[in-house]
Amino acid sequence: MRLSFHPIKAFARSCWSDRTSAQGTPSVLVAGLAATLLSVGLWAVGAWEPIERVAYTSLFLVRDRLHPIQWDERVAVIAIDEASLAAYGAYPWSRDQYTQLLDRLMAVQPAAIGLGILMPEAASEDAQLADSIRLSSNVVLAIGSDPYGNFLQVSPSLIGPTEGFVRLGHVNHLSDTDGLSRQAFLYEIEGTQIAASFAIAIAEAYQHSLQNLITAEPIDVPQIRSEFLTQPHRFDRTSPLWINWPGATRQPAATSPQSQLTTLSFVDVLTDEDGDLIDQLQNKIVLLGYTSVGMVGETREAIRTPFERRIPTASIYLHAAIVDNLLNDRFLRRLAPGWALVCIALVGFGSSLVLKPLKVRGRLLVMLAALPLWSALVYGSFLTGLWLPVAAPMGASVFALMACQFVEQRERQTLMDLFQINLSPEMAKFIWQHQQELLTDGMIHSQTLRATLLFVDIRGFSAISEKLPSDILLPWLNRYFEVMTDCIMAHGGIVDKYIGDSIMAAFGGLVTQTEETTIRHSAIAAVHTSLAIIERLQDLNAEFAAKDWPQIKLGIGIHTGTLVGGTVGSRHRASYSLFGDTVNIAARLQEVTKTMAGDIRYPILLSDATYEYVHTHFQLEKRGRILLRGRTEETTIFTPTDDLSPSWERSAPASLTPLPPTTRQVPNLPANPAS
Repeated sequence: MRLSFHPIKAFARSCWSDRTSAQGTPSVLVAGLAATLLSVGLWAVGAWEPIERVAYTSLFLVRDRLHPIQWDERVAVIAIDEASLAAYGAYPWSRDQYTQLLDRLMAVQPAAIGLGILMPEAASEDAQLADSIRLSSNVVLAIGSDPYGNFLQVSPSLIGPTEGFVRLGHVNHLSDTDGLSRQAFLYEIEGTQIAASFAIAIAEAYQHSLQNLITAEPIDVPQIRSEFLTQPHRFDRTSPLWINWPGATRQPAATSPQSQLTTLSFVDVLTDEDGDLIDQLQNKIVLLGYTSVGMVGETREAIRTPFERRIPTASIYLHAAIVDNLLNDRFLRRLAPGWALVCIALVGFGSSLVLKPLKVRGRLLVMLAALPLWSALVYGSFLTGLWLPVAAPMGASVFALMACQFVEQRERQTLMDLFQINLSPEMAKFIWQHQQELLTDGMIHSQTLRATLLFVDIRGFSAISEKLPSDILLPWLNRYFEVMTDCIMAHGGIVDKYIGDSIMAAFGGLVTQTEETTIRHSAIAAVHTSLAIIERLQDLNAEFAAKDWPQIKLGIGIHTGTLVGGTVGSRHRASYSLFGDTVNIAARLQEVTKTMAGDIRYPILLSDATYEYVHTHFQLEKRGRILLRGRTEETTIFTPTDDLSPSWERSAPASLTPLPPTTRQVPNLPANPAS
């Protein structure tokens, strides 16, 4: 049997649509805009850059473990290492050593040779070295700067005889504040002159040698350089390129030889009598540089890479990495600023759209899932050479979470402000859970309700207020309101308003109720509340008597009917209020209790409408039919004489604790109260 999930999908889409629309598009936009602006602002001032640098390093380490790439086999390094210094003495060497190297390499014909050693001073051996450079015709000499920023050219005694046979390239390099070399300039501008980098000069020498090579693969470096010089819109002369490090320069023994950069010791190359070692350099791009730990420190050659963060390595490997990137066109690309803004905005607004309808736990789960998902996307893009921003989008997502929490808190506060403070914690939670049924753009929209109204009024308040001084009247009245409000809230009621000394409370007057069982629960809770008020009043009067304050007598009217609820007021002050004939009937019923003070057990009157819902839970006495003030039809009224409900039910908040069905009947009560 084939199952169809289309109805389930349709239902899910409907629920999501209802939920998101209920939360309000403006609040989602506000949260998204706030998150985006904050993240973009931090991105604009570079606050995210330290995290991006950590991400840069982490991406290389993860790739090296999961998807390692190989150094280009056409690149090799001849290292002036500790063994070479032990064999030929301390730095500086005689230039005869470099002449011997070039003569030795001539036997295997490397495609290009880069001498990454500055030679600004003249030496007596320059003539012999110049001859070897001319014979090789594919040599690149290094130029650069001293520790004081002075530009260092090649010695005239060396450059003059080799003009037309040698290329020059600068070996200056960049380091970030954490010491890592992540970027490189392909060209250095000195006044009106543009000097190619060491790697670019080597690539050009390699290109020039391609016509004599059979195995080498071509690379159109002159075209790249031409485009750089003639199309500044494509190549920014002042901006460096991001280096895509192929791997570590000091590979562990377990590393596959195919993934290592070919590195030979200077002394081994010169003493290789069999030629087996030097044959590896045939048709290769050979770079010569210092790798000895002592020499690296003394000559400012130390660099740090994503793989050598603690123990620095030699800068000759930096030039090798740039040559590798040139040969394979695999420099890292970062998003252009405009696209980065789009990315941050999409994440900010998208996160708000997803997070806003969820509860706190759901939001946290989404955030926990989003981090690995975004990391996987960044890593996948990194494998293709595109470095997506990490910190700013994730920051936008976190800010969206915070903004959603803030907006929700403001909405909650708005809702609570509209209801003032006269809500039990249970009812406050209930209201918030049903906010989509109540709020529209921060206001409680008008709705027709069926609820039970309870009016409480102090008998003889005018006479009491005339006699009491103000320093006693207000504490006396506030204490009364406090106790009565606690009783109402304890049973799930809502104090709609205080009218002088009167209290108007509603049960079920928040969300539209259509089920008779729910309406019945609200009515029962209202009657429970009225009896609790009378009971609590005895303790309150005892408290007042101890202070020599006036005693309080009450009248309570209860009616169940149709109401209109919504926000009333102006933009300066608004509150939730209930209106309708139900309010009038409840108020008139409490007025009638004045005339029955000596005839009824409790000063509580119920309408026949309320009776229909509560008569199985209370012993009620019918008091006949009366014409209430302002009405044209008579109303049958009842007064409670006893509570038949179980004790656990008497304190149960309306609409929060379901009541069990009952078939109990009160004897001697008419089935039809209107008869």
